[in-house]
Amino acid sequence: MTKVYLNGSESVNNEIKDFLSGKAEFTENIESADIIFNSTNYPEYEKSEELQYLESASQKTVPIFTSSLCQAVSGQCRLQENPERLIGIGLYDTFSQAKRIEIAPSKITDSAILKNAEKFLNEMGITYSIVPDRTGLIFPRIVSMIINEAAQVYSEQVASKEDIDTAMKLGTNYPFGPLEWADRIGVGLVYNILASLQRDFGEDRYRPHPVLKEMDDLKKKFYE
Repeated sequence: MTKVYLNGSESVNNEIKDFLSGKAEFTENIESADIIFNSTNYPEYEKSEELQYLESASQKTVPIFTSSLCQAVSGQCRLQENPERLIGIGLYDTFSQAKRIEIAPSKITDSAILKNAEKFLNEMGITYSIVPDRTGLIFPRIVSMIINEAAQVYSEQVASKEDIDTAMKLGTNYPFGPLEWADRIGVGLVYNILASLQRDFGEDRYRPHPVLKEMDDLKKKFYE
């Protein structure tokens, strides 16, 4: 059975364990790992330190899936001795409820490393898509922008939280309303995805609404 080593967010790592339960063996011995996951999204300095440890302590041919929601893999490669081992992936609370997982190799990801990573995903029965190496990937980026607009509407008192969520669920057939989605994914993560997009692209359309910053600072949820 494939040995998996987990590092990063405790809640996301617990979800990975549930997601792969009975299909993979989880090990605390990084030297024996066949696949490594780093689920930290921010802060950047913490993630960089974790990746440097993972790379130095593990076998050189082992793929490292690194969550790339707040920083593209190409940016994460800068301080790595063997950056060709990194493959981006979207990891966040409730990621396993999505019908498809997104992965994003960088331009320097080794083809053999990527092949081994894809083999693992196929053996686990995971449906996935290879997407461009960009901050936020695709689904988390779009959802974060929808949440940002919903936060704007909520702050202007145009509608209640419940009405905003109900309108979106009924109007678009989304499984969750945008503010409920923010709570599930984590308001702090949404804020940091948007802030990273604004930093990378320099466009105001990605500017996170102040209410998201306030809630992140206070570690609050929309529904409490």
